Amino acid sequence: MNNHNRPLQSLEELLIESLNPRGLRERFGLPHPLSKFSVNGTVKEGPYADAILQFIQDWKLSGPRNERDIAARWFLFESELAFFRACGEAGIDAEKLRSHLLRCRPA
Repeated sequence: MNNHNRPLQSLEELLIESLNPRGLRERFGLPHPLSKFSVNGTVKEGPYADAILQFIQDWKLSGPRNERDIAARWFLFESELAFFRACGEAGIDAEKLRSHLLRCRPA
């Protein structure tokens, strides 16, 4: 059975699948959002990469000065150990990513 003849997924299956960003990237062959900051061209998928992305989302999408924003700003800009360790585990160049994030901060 080729791809044109396979049964369509149910709406429920599509909705559930859409809640998993990693699954969507894999399905459509998209690179990891932080891949341009990777050490060797590939981000190691897993809890460290997921946490870094979540902190970036919390920083950019949360209201200013709420708990999530404060935690994200600490992790992304002030942490001396946690940020660098998470980036190392995820295969991300921490200096390059932090430098980029600093340029994105409002003045």
